[in-house]
Amino acid sequence: MLHGKKFLIIGSTGRLGRDICLRLEELNATVIPIILKGYPEMPKRVEWASSVKPMKIYTKEDLTKLKPFDYVINFHWQVDRSKTFTEQLLYEINSNLSMHEFFWNWLKEKQPKNFINISTIKIFSELNEHPVSTSTVPLPLTPYGISKIAAENYFRALFNKTSTQVVNLRLGSIAAFGEVPTQLLTQLFNSAFNNKKIIVNKGHISNILYIDEAIDLIINSALIGVQGNYLLVGDGYLNQDISKRFEELSHRKLNAEYQDFNPGVTDPGFLSDKDKLRSSWTRSYSLDSMIEMIIELNLKRNSTVDTNS
Repeated sequence: MLHGKKFLIIGSTGRLGRDICLRLEELNATVIPIILKGYPEMPKRVEWASSVKPMKIYTKEDLTKLKPFDYVINFHWQVDRSKTFTEQLLYEINSNLSMHEFFWNWLKEKQPKNFINISTIKIFSELNEHPVSTSTVPLPLTPYGISKIAAENYFRALFNKTSTQVVNLRLGSIAAFGEVPTQLLTQLFNSAFNNKKIIVNKGHISNILYIDEAIDLIINSALIGVQGNYLLVGDGYLNQDISKRFEELSHRKLNAEYQDFNPGVTDPGFLSDKDKLRSSWTRSYSLDSMIEMIIELNLKRNSTVDTNS
């Protein structure tokens, strides 16, 4: 389906990067997975699945390893939330932009067709008027949000006056097996099946996309090549409603406490652009199907662990 198209995937050992490499191979594209300094050599919570192993690009000399490519998708992003507000901000700018300036400048010279920068809806905050759309001016309140906006502007400026189309994809929450333990559906699974005590942020909304759908939309954003910003978020549900539906589908009782972590704060509504990036092969998941996938894959993993122990 994508035969002859070549994708360079930066940050390929992250959760999204790992799965997008596999999906591109399934679609018959050529995949060049790489990692920059600071990223793990292999994924942390899932096995590497594509046929091509990630290459380390740590110095200018490493650039000679890379074969030609048409599209670039950048997942690289490091955080350290143990630091103070200002230290976090400096850390994220340095470890994600400044440290790899040799690589970004090299990419500018190569002028790929499209550069897809994975951003976040965390660039918006309670300061933004509702609903949030593509044209909304971001007003971040966190080091993560501020530095992500800096990255969007950096890449826009970097590729200015080149033929490369820069697309900033502002992603919401992604549900996946092997995702970070703080992701809501992962927490709900651990509570329902492992009796882990959790606290659900009552009265607030989560906009969750399943990883397979998110990956297909990201790939399509590279193929469409319309420069600009896109909001990629799932439908919004109250956290307590998601929790209730998880109980119903799992036939389990959560070990959960419900608290409002942000009293008086109204969550922004989002006008998602996901329908603009759909194609005939884009996968789609409802809330129920996401929950069912999370349960099925986690139980399968637990069964494999028990069998091998």
